[in-house]
Formats: sequence, structure tokens, C-alpha cells
Amino acid sequence: VGALAAIRDELHMAIVQPIRHPALFAAVGISAPAGVLLWGPPGCGKTLLAKAVASESRANFISVKVPELLNKVHHSRV
Repeated sequence: VGALAAIRDELHMAIVQPIRHPALFAAVGISAPAGVLLWGPPGCGKTLLAKAVASESRANFISVKVPELLNKVHHSRV
């Protein structure tokens, strides 16, 4: 994820490090985030970046697309 290096570094410090080294962050009162919301236009690298960060932190990755959610909500009300 070369073009997104600055964002990846920021996510690394905010997500990967607290997950991999919780004691260090707990010592200063910082806990790992419960989730992250990435937004932007299609094709800008959001999913690629999220998969890379999840893989590096050994966390689960769940990709949710809003149209899929809206479609399920709409059909459940019919």
C-alpha cells in the first residue's frame, strides 16, 4: 500500500500497535479501538488498506458495503 503510506502509518499506530502491545498502551491509558470507519470514493484503496492493517494486527476483517445493508433492511420490512 505504497501510495497510502502516511495513512497506513497512522492506522498502524492507532490499531496495530495497541492490539499487539496492549500493556504498553494500557500503561498510559490508551486502549485499542473497537473499530474503524474508512470512507472515500470507490477505488481509492480503502479495502486494500483495511485488509493490510487487519492482517498485520491479526484481527478479523469484515467488509460491509452500504448498498448491501440497505438492500437487506428494505427486504426485511416487506
